[in-house]
Amino acid sequence: MRRGSSEAYFIDGPAGTGKTFLHSLILSMVRSIRHIALAVAGSGIAELLLQGGRTAHSRFKIPVPTHEDSVCSVNHRSPTAHLLI
Repeated sequence: MRRGSSEAYFIDGPAGTGKTFLHSLILSMVRSIRHIALAVAGSGIAELLLQGGRTAHSRFKIPVPTHEDSVCSVNHRSPTAHLLI
C-alpha cells in the first residue's frame, strides 16, 4: 500500500489458506490510518466474514441477473459514487 494512492486487491486461494485473515488485516491497516477501505465479496457468505462487507452486486448496484447490456445503477451524486471516485 502506497501513501496517497488508490488500490484494489483481489485475494484468491484454496480454502483454509488465510484469505479472510489477510483481507481483514488489510482492511484494519487501511482503516487504522483513517482511509476508506471497502470490503466487497462475490458471495453472501464471504460478505458476512468481512467487517463492513457487502456483495459486489449490492455495493455497486449490479443488476441480477446481468445481461450483455446491463449497467450498474449508481447515481453520480450518491454516497456510493463519492466512495468510488
